[in-house]
Amino acid sequence: MKRGVWLLILALPLLFSCASITRKGVEGYQTDGNTQIGIASWYGDQEHGNKTASGERFSKYDYTAAHKTLPIGTMVRVTNLDNGQDVIVRINDRGPFKKGRIIDLSYAPAKAIGMIGEGTAKVKVEVLSAPRETSNYFEAKYSVQVASFTDQQNAYYLKEVLDSKHSDVRIETVDFGDYTFYRVKIGQFSDKSKAEKIAASLRRTGYIGKVIQE
Repeated sequence: MKRGVWLLILALPLLFSCASITRKGVEGYQTDGNTQIGIASWYGDQEHGNKTASGERFSKYDYTAAHKTLPIGTMVRVTNLDNGQDVIVRINDRGPFKKGRIIDLSYAPAKAIGMIGEGTAKVKVEVLSAPRETSNYFEAKYSVQVASFTDQQNAYYLKEVLDSKHSDVRIETVDFGDYTFYRVKIGQFSDKSKAEKIAASLRRTGYIGKVIQE
């Protein structure tokens, strides 16, 4: 009896090391690094023709989607967990910006998995391929927003100034109704403290450095 108990105790570390661990994502949904489970929504008519974060024009008929952290160009399979229907889409935009949602599908793929009527659905998002590999595609990322302009030329001028001191400066285009905003951002960090240090250094030189969770 004692020998059996000791064998069980000795085996416990091995059992736990072999177990698949599912972590909580940044907004409470489940993620294991390559797979994410949460609420999906869709967008279409109002955004049709607007520029996406990738720079291309949004079409509600394309099989594309918006995600907060996945690299632009990532291919994912989205499965509607209510009916089992799935679709493959390409990430070309940023969002959704409503709390608790993990992905925004364009009209066509949303229709393909039967979620147009309800508007939202519980889904599983699986990474199939990505421009860059990582152990956890869904961990929170932070960037520093330096400024937001309605004049594209001003945004590119600031980017040129910042390029001399920072290696990852980018401009994100966001359309709100009749207005287009050009957001100048630096970096994409897993460690929030690194983003905060850069934001603090920018503020010391007169810029408005704001840490944004992507």
